[in-house]
Amino acid sequence: MALSRRALLATAFFGTASLAAAPAIGQAPRRATPGPLGPFGLDAAQFGLRPGSADDQSQQFQAALGEAARRDAPLVIAPGRYRISRVALPNGARLIGVPGATHLIAAQAGPLLVARGLERVALSGMTLDGLDIRVAGRDGLLNADDVADLGIRDCAFVHAGSVGLVLSRTGGSVEASQFRAMRESALFSLDSRGLQIERNQVEDCGNNGIQLWRSQPGDERSMVRGNRVERIRADAGGDGPNGNGISLYKAGGVIIEGNSLRDCALTFIRNNSGSGVQILGNQGRRCGECGIYAEFAFEGAIIANNLVEDCAQGANITNLDHGGRLSVFANNIIRNARKGLYPGVKEPIGGIGVHVEAEATVTGNVIENASETGISLGWSWGMRNLVATGNMVRKTGIGIAVSVVPKQRNALIAGNVIAEATRGAVVGTEYGKVVTGDLTKGPDARAAGVRVENNAVG
Repeated sequence: MALSRRALLATAFFGTASLAAAPAIGQAPRRATPGPLGPFGLDAAQFGLRPGSADDQSQQFQAALGEAARRDAPLVIAPGRYRISRVALPNGARLIGVPGATHLIAAQAGPLLVARGLERVALSGMTLDGLDIRVAGRDGLLNADDVADLGIRDCAFVHAGSVGLVLSRTGGSVEASQFRAMRESALFSLDSRGLQIERNQVEDCGNNGIQLWRSQPGDERSMVRGNRVERIRADAGGDGPNGNGISLYKAGGVIIEGNSLRDCALTFIRNNSGSGVQILGNQGRRCGECGIYAEFAFEGAIIANNLVEDCAQGANITNLDHGGRLSVFANNIIRNARKGLYPGVKEPIGGIGVHVEAEATVTGNVIENASETGISLGWSWGMRNLVATGNMVRKTGIGIAVSVVPKQRNALIAGNVIAEATRGAVVGTEYGKVVTGDLTKGPDARAAGVRVENNAVG
C-alpha cells in the first residue's frame, strides 16, 4: 500500500507493528502476535487497540497491559481516542502516550484506570477524559489504592464527573500534569504514603483543587510545590470543606511551597488539624474568605514569605479551643483585606490582615489596606503568649488589636511601624469592641500583661 509522510513518521516513532496492525478500511481487525519491542516499548496496536474506534476497547487494553507487564516493557499508545472503562493496571505497568494527542475516553461512568496493591505504576503523555459523566460519590478518572510508587507525568485529567485522581494509601509523584473541569476536585489523597505534587496546572473545579486528607492525624510527609491553581468554586456550599485551592485535613508534616493560586471561592490554602505544616512562598489573589488558614487541632505551623491579596481576610491561625497553637507568621505581604460577604454567610466578615491566638510570633510582615484590623492578637479567652514585632501596618482601621478578655495575658507588641490607623495604632478589645485607649500613647490598667513599646506611629 502507498505510505503517506504522516504514516512514515508514525512508523518511525511507534515501530512498524503499528502500521502492520492497522486493518484496511472495511476489514475486521486481526489478532496480531506480539512482535519485538520497538525503541520505546511494546506497541498497543498489536493487540487490536484502534484509535478513533467507537467500541469499548477495555478488553484489548487489558490484554496489552498484561503482555507488557509480563515482558517488563512500557506499553506505547499511539495518538488517538480510545474508549475504555475500569481497566486494571498490573504491577510495573508503564503507559507512554503523546502529550495532548493520546486520549483515553470514558466508556461509562466510573474510573477509566484502576491500580490496587501494586509496587510501581507509571503514566506519561496520557489524557484521561471523563466526558463529564456524573459519578456518585468520590471516584476518580484514575483510582489508586495501596500503590507504593505511582508516577504520573505530562498527563491531563479533564471533565471528571467527580474527581480527577483519587489516591488511597499511595505514594509517588504527580508532576507537570493538567487537571481541568472537575465536578469535585482535581486530586484527592487519603492516608498518603508520601506524595510529591509538583508543577501541575489545576483549573475550574467545583469544590476543591488539591486535597490531602488522613483518617487519623499523622505525618503525611507530602510536598505540594510550584502548582498553579485557578478558579475553584464551592458548588456544595458549607463553611470550610469546599472552595479551597489546597486543602489539608489531619495531614501533618506537609510542605506547601511556591504555588500560585487565583480566584478561590473561600481559601487559597487551608490546613485543618495538620501539625508541623510549612506554608512558604505562595502567592494568592482573590478569594472569598481567608487567604491562608491554620485551624482546629494543629500544633506547629510556619507561614512565611507569602503574598496574599484581595481577600476578606489575609490569614487566620486559630482555634485554641480545639488545641490550635504554636505558629510563626513571618515576612508575608497582606494587601486589601476587605470586610464583605462570602459563600455561605449572611453578614459581612473579614477585614483583618492576620489573626493569631496562642504561642504565636507575628514578625516582619507588611500589611496594607485591611479595612478593620491589621493584626489581631487573640479572641475571647483564646489569647496566650503572643508576639508582634517588626511589622509594618498601614492604612487600616485598627493597627494592632489585642484581646483583653482573659484574666491571664502575656503579649509583646514592639518595634512595629503603624501608619494611618484611623481607629488607633494599638488597642485592647473585648470580642472586637475597643475598650482601651491607644496603648502606644500610654498604659491602660485594662491591658495588664500586654507590653507595648518602641512602636513608630504615624
